[in-house]
Amino acid sequence: MKTFKKRNLCYLGLASVGMLFGTSAFAATNQATDPGGGGVSLTSSNTVTVNAAAMAIAKEMRDLSGNNLGATATIPSGTKFYFVLYVDNTTSIDISDVRFIDSVDTGAFTVDTSSFQILNTVASPGIEMTAANDTAWAGTATWLGLTWNALTVGVDADQLDWNVTTVGDVTVGVGGGNGSFNIVKTTQVDPSTDPRRAAIRFQVTMN
Repeated sequence: MKTFKKRNLCYLGLASVGMLFGTSAFAATNQATDPGGGGVSLTSSNTVTVNAAAMAIAKEMRDLSGNNLGATATIPSGTKFYFVLYVDNTTSIDISDVRFIDSVDTGAFTVDTSSFQILNTVASPGIEMTAANDTAWAGTATWLGLTWNALTVGVDADQLDWNVTTVGDVTVGVGGGNGSFNIVKTTQVDPSTDPRRAAIRFQVTMN
């Protein structure tokens, strides 16, 4: 039996129009010179405010029945289970070009490269975390019953790839031929309590 403790091996980089990574708000003078190549010059005009927000990636372990195994779990060698990566958009704007890397210890785990899936669709990933979806996410059969669609390693239209530049790295978002990974804003009144959650899951076997 092996006791596996989750480690924070994930890096999340965010790039969005109107958003910078951090916790402060900034203002800058908007300037441009001949931006379209048409011979028109623009002088300094107005100011724009760039709102910054910190976003975090969460990683879960779930067995194939959907049970959340928690932060630590004792797992026999040869056991197959899910790694789940998710990001909540708790802002009031659409977030574009989300990128993150999850490093998997290939000495400890064997990744099933046919098992990569995205919550909802490639075009519109994620769900709104209303009370009903909070309950579904916290469940077992209900979590399995959420809409999960396949992602194919090596397909440029997908947002995910595996072993692109570094052995054991799951890369999500633009880079290495991946498509853009965008998380739209929630339609709920309070995005901090009912965010839009985008998630990726894949199966690994404990070696």
